[in-house]
Amino acid sequence: MMNINANGHRRGTGNSFVEPENEIKKYLRILRKRLWLILSVFVLVFAGWVGYVAMYDSQPLYTAETLLHFQDARKVGALDGDNGRRVNESRVTTLTTNKLMEQVVEELQLNLSVTTEGVDRNDLFRYVNVSFNSVDGQFKVLKSTDQIGKYSLLYTNPANGIEDKLLTTFAVEDTVRLANYSIAFALNSDFVKGLGQKFVEFKIRDTDRAISTLRNMIGQRWLDRRNMTYLEISATHSSPVMAAKVANTLATRFVEFDSRIKNRKSNEAEKNLKSQLDISKEELEIANQRLQVFREKNPDVIEGRVATSLATLEQGRATAQFKQNEIRQLIQQIRETEDFDEKSVRVRELVQYLLADGLPSGTAFDSEMRELTTARNEMYTKQFVSPAELRENEARFNALFNKIIDLATSHIDKLSTDVTVAEQNILNERGKLSALPRKERELTAFVRDQEVKQRLYEDILLRYNQAKLSNEVEVGDVFIMDEARIPPLQSSWKIVLQKSLLGLMLGIGLGIALAIVLEFFDKTVQTAEDLEGKLKFPVIGSIPVIYDENDIPDNVKDIKGKRDAKLITLDYSPTLESESYRDLRTKLLFLSQKQKLGSFVMTSLRPNEGKSLTCANLAITFAQQKISTLLIDADLRRGVLHNVFGNRKKPGLGDFLVSKATVDYENIKKLIQKTIIPNLHIITTGSPIPNPTEMLGSERMNALLNMLKQHYGMVILDTAPFQASSDAPILTRNVDGLVVVVRADYTNVEQLEQKLREYAQIQDSLLGLVLNMVKTDVKKERYQYSYYNY
Repeated sequence: MMNINANGHRRGTGNSFVEPENEIKKYLRILRKRLWLILSVFVLVFAGWVGYVAMYDSQPLYTAETLLHFQDARKVGALDGDNGRRVNESRVTTLTTNKLMEQVVEELQLNLSVTTEGVDRNDLFRYVNVSFNSVDGQFKVLKSTDQIGKYSLLYTNPANGIEDKLLTTFAVEDTVRLANYSIAFALNSDFVKGLGQKFVEFKIRDTDRAISTLRNMIGQRWLDRRNMTYLEISATHSSPVMAAKVANTLATRFVEFDSRIKNRKSNEAEKNLKSQLDISKEELEIANQRLQVFREKNPDVIEGRVATSLATLEQGRATAQFKQNEIRQLIQQIRETEDFDEKSVRVRELVQYLLADGLPSGTAFDSEMRELTTARNEMYTKQFVSPAELRENEARFNALFNKIIDLATSHIDKLSTDVTVAEQNILNERGKLSALPRKERELTAFVRDQEVKQRLYEDILLRYNQAKLSNEVEVGDVFIMDEARIPPLQSSWKIVLQKSLLGLMLGIGLGIALAIVLEFFDKTVQTAEDLEGKLKFPVIGSIPVIYDENDIPDNVKDIKGKRDAKLITLDYSPTLESESYRDLRTKLLFLSQKQKLGSFVMTSLRPNEGKSLTCANLAITFAQQKISTLLIDADLRRGVLHNVFGNRKKPGLGDFLVSKATVDYENIKKLIQKTIIPNLHIITTGSPIPNPTEMLGSERMNALLNMLKQHYGMVILDTAPFQASSDAPILTRNVDGLVVVVRADYTNVEQLEQKLREYAQIQDSLLGLVLNMVKTDVKKERYQYSYYNY
């Protein structure tokens, strides 16, 4: 009987419950159980995958890589390393911007692609030119059947309802130009003539699709995630040549684009000077033209000394005023900006003014600034820069900036003095000029205006050339370290083999996944290990499926008569099925070491799980052991044991429970019927009664069982399934134990466990579970039994 141990855990009499199944054993059990399903799914998926790859996805893809090196020469790095890495990481995002993608697509004409399998673009075209204005669609080069050596160009665009529209006919050596389609190309005659196919197709896509395709082709990864100084750009394409071209072109355009962003402030200053230069040049040309026209009309008028002197003075004043304003603006911008790069650009412009005016200190400051910039750039080429070194460099820069600003401020004061002196001299010269004749005064004005604009133009030109030279010598902080090389050619079978490995893993993975899913939704069991793993109750027997009459031994057929053909334990044949019942009998006899087992109830969760046949065969094995055995059909609703043994149904248990006869052995003997098996008797179910549960739980039934247990060594009760009735829990109060039959691939073990938990009486009396109708390899198992008994 079931007892409770000191820890409160249930245990059977003399038999501990199984230990909880660990996860590894659980999944190994699932794999063994669903092995054929896993193999079937694997074969189907793997075969389908290999077939698909061989037919549609065996074209090799080539990947080429370009290596870039970043030098963060001007950004803060040693003082804030994380910020420096974030800056580099953010700069890489420009790789996939539309602006950069458009440049690569346009340069490599990636909006054109050859769609005929096995034909490379570089082999097909000797020359090709398409642009973003090219009409998108599918183009077909078809060998003409009417004209020898001629080819037709057909155009298809399903979106516009166009299919195989003839555009032109040409010879293979011709260069085809279609102005309306913005396409021009020339075929490689040797390749086309040797091509075995009748036609070749190529496609032109719109810009957005070409850019989207390019984005899918490229990839990037940092080789050193810690410092983010080495970036690998990769490009994947069906052509090895195009893969290398895309990787190298993208890297080149990225370096140029990054350099333009880096020098944008210097470029802006150069652009502003260029604009001023253009305006000054235009004004100078107008002044020259006016002076030339006047001299042509008045050849006799000669420029005087006073006019020349006045022009020189006005030019000097204008130049000094212009420099004052420019220097003041630069000083203000330097003081207001906090960005080191922008401040450096403005200070460099300021130095150019000082150099242009010939200040000796300007040359020294320019040399010192170049030395500090070189030192800063070299500092960031190192693996690590200490914060102290960087702070010292920045402190020297700031000290130099202050010196340059002080010098520029002093120079402004000097220019102010020059302007004041020039204005006084101009007034004096104008007084002298007023005494000159009108024509000479006009000439003087034209000359003075031309000279002022000439000197202003020369001054701006000097500053523009200095700024341009400074930008040209500026070194970028990202450069190509290793260009992409053309990958070696690959065999299509190698691709099939490589992708087959993926199909192998996919097939196994899907098979295992499906097995686990089915196991999750499958509430039945197939083996004793499954049953123990899910219910944590002991399994004391495993009965294989008893097949049709053709599998029943001949000696059993001879004695069965009108009895159930599946009473396979009638003789002592050592078959797999009969030995399973004898093994169950042995376990029940030795299950309790402290108390002898003299009676037990056998039930199941639902009908059709084989409890009655199990009771019958098990009872026969007890009788064959020379144990006086009584089999009681206590299933008062659907009792079938009288049909199993070929006995009469009435009178039976139901008739006795509702009768008024006294409970003594003389009256009980009238219910007991013999069977063809020695030592085995049976009490059939009898007539149907209206209240079977109440009768089975009555004192009359209790007295009957007590009387029978005194006269028989083993009393076995076959009861109704306990999912819909409580007969079994009631009867367990008067017997030594309970056995529950579970049918493989049929019983819902979750419902079974729930019912077992609901009835504490069943748990306390449970001797174990019997797994019935287990599917086994009959030939293999029977061979082992026959070999053993041989």
